[in-house]
Amino acid sequence: MLQAIRDKVTGWIAYAIIFLISVPFALWGVNSYLGGGEALPAATVNGESISTRDLDIAYANYRQQMTQVFGGSIPESLDIEVLLKDQALTQLIEATVLRTYARERGYRIGDDELNQLIRSMDVFKIDGEFDSSIYQAQLRSQGYSSAGYEQRLRQTQATEQLQTGIVATAFILPQSQTQFTYLSNQTRKIRVLTRPLGAGSIVISDTEIEDYYQAQAALFMSPEQIKIDYLVLSLERVKASIEISEDLLLDRYEDTKDAFTSAEFREASHILLTLDEDASQQESDGVRGRILEIKQLIDQGGDFASLAREFSQDPGSASEGGSLGEIEPGMMVQPFETALFNLQAGDISDPVKTSFGWHLIKLDQISGGGTKSFSAVRAELEDEVKTEMAESQIYDMVENLSNLAYEQSDSLLPAAEQFDLEVQTSDWFDRNTGSGIAFEPAVRKHAFSDDVLSQGLNSEAIELADNRVVFVRLNQHRSASQKSLEQVRGEIEQRLKQQKGRNDNVETGKQALQNLLSGNTLDAIAADWGFEIIESDFVSRNSPEFNPQLLTRAFTMKKPEGGLVFEGFPHGNGDYSLIELSAVLSNDSSPDKEAVKSFSTASANLEYQSVIKALTNEAEVVKSPLEL
Repeated sequence: MLQAIRDKVTGWIAYAIIFLISVPFALWGVNSYLGGGEALPAATVNGESISTRDLDIAYANYRQQMTQVFGGSIPESLDIEVLLKDQALTQLIEATVLRTYARERGYRIGDDELNQLIRSMDVFKIDGEFDSSIYQAQLRSQGYSSAGYEQRLRQTQATEQLQTGIVATAFILPQSQTQFTYLSNQTRKIRVLTRPLGAGSIVISDTEIEDYYQAQAALFMSPEQIKIDYLVLSLERVKASIEISEDLLLDRYEDTKDAFTSAEFREASHILLTLDEDASQQESDGVRGRILEIKQLIDQGGDFASLAREFSQDPGSASEGGSLGEIEPGMMVQPFETALFNLQAGDISDPVKTSFGWHLIKLDQISGGGTKSFSAVRAELEDEVKTEMAESQIYDMVENLSNLAYEQSDSLLPAAEQFDLEVQTSDWFDRNTGSGIAFEPAVRKHAFSDDVLSQGLNSEAIELADNRVVFVRLNQHRSASQKSLEQVRGEIEQRLKQQKGRNDNVETGKQALQNLLSGNTLDAIAADWGFEIIESDFVSRNSPEFNPQLLTRAFTMKKPEGGLVFEGFPHGNGDYSLIELSAVLSNDSSPDKEAVKSFSTASANLEYQSVIKALTNEAEVVKSPLEL
């Protein structure tokens, strides 16, 4: 599938994909350790700043996602840093606008809803059950505190409420649905003749290659490249150097034991005989007497579930034998909960009165409520304590490293020796692409800065995701250079062949189309070209045997009126097709429910996108020039 995407998404379609792919917002750990000077924000939205660090992270993740979409390599025509970075910034701006709008309009999620949402996430579960220790460990690994993560989740849920409100209330008019059904059910009878690229013999002369090389010399440049030396200080390295005493871990265990205790759940059933809240004492005594009679039947061997189905007046549980499922503290009214949590598994309570009436409660099963042992959580506690200590140390370490790198700006060795770090060297990379440490846009940006590239100084601290801080300096430099003709001769020859072949196909196809319009037949042209016609019965808009873009063209052709209609279609890969349309069949049968649903969903999403654009247009947005 990814190969198909790479083959087909070119031109405006590819740019549309870039527009539609949302920018993933990554979690990051080490917060801004260096405060020296106020950096110019990437943009401000109604006075709220979007930092260049946020943009760098969004851009890096966006490039990675685009690389995956295109099967490992972004097409050259789309791999333009300023284009991708601007798209990432646009998405950040829109997210900020939506977040502000949702907050001002009172969209929010309550504490109970937030708790349920977090507990429902599979990433925080073990064996299908939420585990608070896993929750805390996952957040720490991504550099989040509980409060910080929950705040981010609240913001996300608020904007999702806004989106849900718009999408859920969107609608399409009946006449629009009728027209959509009419058009989507339409079928057309076509025949297609295709002349592939390279059908003719194409010879490229040396002169043509040399002329193209001279005229397009700028296309055949080796980009400016550098190698860098660099130091990496990471939170993981700092953690590895910290030793924790057993007593400290035991103290932490005792202080946080509640975090390793799972909530107790009780699976229960009940039989309810309802009673009005304003009922008299006599009426209450009468209902209590009837439920005591049911209790007596149970004591004599009657089946609780069967009696619940027969007598219980709770519409939600009676048909299920009175089953209420799992109950945790706080879920039921107090008298019911007090009675339930005083029972042992298998016990049945005496009659219990609540605002709903009189109950008999059966405790079916107890689960949870256990506390993990110290040995079971020791590794987790050690990681937690080390992380806290490392986070408290790393600020000073980065500050000291920064001072050393600045004071002895002609080498990274003094800083490396003082902090026992290794000076590493990258491979060659250019301004737009690199591997290893140079895969990071922030590293490339600083490496090609005037301080590092021109003046030969150490860089300032560069904060990266995954709790890393990097310092770089220039190792080697290669200026941009012209590739020789011999290096690019094959590439130029292939380009010219494709160009000539495409032009030849278009000219041949256009002439054939004129012949068809003048009375020639598709069969005669097929015999002349030496290729077979693809015959078909009536096809729909999504028939798999034809190129989707070709079908789109076929369904825009005028209806034939007593004859045949012809159209030419140049493919993006250089092929050229002639389309013969002989009949159009309109089907007024019942609409495809899935198609109508997709149409409605698409319309609703377009409405939501319109809201985003309108809010963004109304916002006061100031963008800083993008630094590449």
